[in-house]
Amino acid sequence: MQENSVLNAKLQQNGILFMVAGTMIAPGMDAIAKFLGDVLSPLMITWGRFTIQSIIMATALLVTGGLASLKVNRAGIHTIRGILLACATLFFFWALQHMPLTECMAIFFVQPMILTLLSAVFLGESIGWHRRVAVITGFIGALIIIRPGTASFSIYYCLPLLAALFYACYLAITHAVAASDTPVVQQFATGLGGAVFLSVLLLFADIKPHDWAWQTPTSTQWAWLGAIGLIAAVAHTFVIMGMSRAPASVLAPFGYSEIIAATLLGWWIFGDWPSLMTWLGVVIIIASGVYVAWREAQTSAM
Repeated sequence: MQENSVLNAKLQQNGILFMVAGTMIAPGMDAIAKFLGDVLSPLMITWGRFTIQSIIMATALLVTGGLASLKVNRAGIHTIRGILLACATLFFFWALQHMPLTECMAIFFVQPMILTLLSAVFLGESIGWHRRVAVITGFIGALIIIRPGTASFSIYYCLPLLAALFYACYLAITHAVAASDTPVVQQFATGLGGAVFLSVLLLFADIKPHDWAWQTPTSTQWAWLGAIGLIAAVAHTFVIMGMSRAPASVLAPFGYSEIIAATLLGWWIFGDWPSLMTWLGVVIIIASGVYVAWREAQTSAM
């Protein structure tokens, strides 16, 4: 009995380490996307991220012998997941061209609150007043950062909200089909679905005033796109490894370490440091998200 407890505690510790590693690495991808935003469209950057990540995952499966025996049980569902994740990433990278990294990341983290609402509306889950208050409080935190009606407000501040909405839909479907395929198969199928979807968009994209049609990257830009794809593959793998070792309620608070990494990168690379109002909004969003995760864990245990 004691040995099992020690083993479970060790697994949870490893899960936390993997989660922190994944979330601390991920903002590097966003920083590169923001840097490339001066020369490439958000659609090109997002396409590069998914295409190169798919190539990396296919190569890993090929080397380990998993590609030959690859079987996807819910290909259609995973394609939808890929499209939702691609849309979330596209809106997020688009937002990065017009706002600081920390603010973009903080607003995006209202997605746990959106996921709670989606679960209530579409899955019929009951939401008690505790979580209702936490959800409302989280959105208030986002409004403090966005500050609608003030001189600092921009319509681009709505883009991280759209990214959060698409990502919450992606997570809702992911939870529903989590047992259908292995995490590696799900990541490969989802990435490939997103890459195909974005490739189709590129065939028809010519949106004004932003020219989102195909742009042939330079060798340096290809290298940066490769770095984005590599970081995405490694970060997602670490997060999956973390989630396989510890409950989501344990890992949820550590997921917000991504905001810390984003703040440091935003300050170091772009010279952006959040204002006091932004910090207030960030604290409110984190506190609300952690409470929602904790309350869901308590409800599930009843």
